[in-house]
Amino acid sequence: MALSHILWRYIREEQLSGISLVLTHVHHGVRKESDNEVQLVQNMAAKWEIPCIVHRFDAKGYAKTMGQSFQEAAREWRYARWKEDMRQEGCTLLATAHHLGDQAETILYRLLRGSGTAGLAGIYPAKDSIIRPLLTLGKADILNYCAREALPYALDRSNEERLYTRNRIRLELLPELEKDYNPRIQEALGRTGELLRWDEEYLALQVEAAWIHYHISDSNGTIGLSRDVFTEPAAILSRLLRRAAMLVTQEPRGLGFIYVIKIIDSEGRPGWTQDLPGMTVEISDEGIWFKCSAVHKEKFDDIENSPVQEMSNLILPEIALELGRWSEIPSLKVDIGLLEEGNFSPAEVDPDRHESKVAVFSRDLLDEFPDKVVCRTRRQGDRMWFQGVGHKSLKKVFQEENISVKVRNELPLIAVGVEVFWIPGVRQSGLYRPAQNTERIYCVLRPQASSSI
Repeated sequence: MALSHILWRYIREEQLSGISLVLTHVHHGVRKESDNEVQLVQNMAAKWEIPCIVHRFDAKGYAKTMGQSFQEAAREWRYARWKEDMRQEGCTLLATAHHLGDQAETILYRLLRGSGTAGLAGIYPAKDSIIRPLLTLGKADILNYCAREALPYALDRSNEERLYTRNRIRLELLPELEKDYNPRIQEALGRTGELLRWDEEYLALQVEAAWIHYHISDSNGTIGLSRDVFTEPAAILSRLLRRAAMLVTQEPRGLGFIYVIKIIDSEGRPGWTQDLPGMTVEISDEGIWFKCSAVHKEKFDDIENSPVQEMSNLILPEIALELGRWSEIPSLKVDIGLLEEGNFSPAEVDPDRHESKVAVFSRDLLDEFPDKVVCRTRRQGDRMWFQGVGHKSLKKVFQEENISVKVRNELPLIAVGVEVFWIPGVRQSGLYRPAQNTERIYCVLRPQASSSI
């Protein structure tokens, strides 16, 4: 409420042309007070004469479906929904009201888990399209502002429950540290986070340059690093190893510290091999190779008897999609391309028509992810987002469509990271669908000259 009022005042007092504000609120369907909170937000939005979007979803049911903790699943759903709100409303920034106490909790939480500098850098005040204007302010400052401006607000009583680790840090650990060690511990932790962000931003640039220099792949698309990568200091080497491992296993938390040390201790000796979670690491004269393990692949299980035509012996290395360029998928005897325009019938570009070989997206997809949209086969952790539902694992999507295991492993799909936007002939996600007046791009799967699909 304080953040919304501050931004509303800023826009009015500065009289900045072309800048507008939209409120978006999520009702998680958990607490009985949530209905009153929706009304509170809507009343203030009406008073300030600004649009207000309200979303309701079954947070606990969603968490169960996704196999995640309630907090993790709800956070994921919120940000995915807000991202779609931004696209539909034409917003360029998402402002959240994280404050200094949230920053201190986050850094302590990650410290207790043994995080490195990336984790201990804490919450970023601005990253990508998200801004957090209140991050350096304490909760007391925010409450004082609400009192001074006569702003109503609601208290989430679940924050007082000691069930969650973060709540215990807030209610027990931080007060103890403030009382017996440093009365300004929150400011100290916030300063530590800022210093580590500086370091992490510099290291990220160095790692990006090193990746370009050391990254290799074989004829099968296996990910590797040239063996002279072991001349790099541990700060760079460890990050390169984690990045390669994440690309293979699609595990967002990356490679555990103990496994990073195992690889570093090999000192790049040819013939060294090690089975690690989800993959096997091997060192040859050419480099260090990361291969998805057979056990890991078996996690893509179940459901036979697909109505979809089976495509055997498919080898599909990752294809980076560029606007206006066609790429060949030899094993399917098709080409795939991104086009700015095309003569397609309404039925051909219907995102809910399963047999469609054309997907239409908002141009925002390429603007937000330049050089990152790819065509590939599925990976561990892949997911799709759907209106009114949120994210579903790709396994769940395939099960709902009765796609067999064999076909699942062979179907091409369009993705950025683990976010899948389209599975040709199966389904298109709800993200980046074009509004009526937005620029469009078309992703097209077409038969090669002498073949058909």
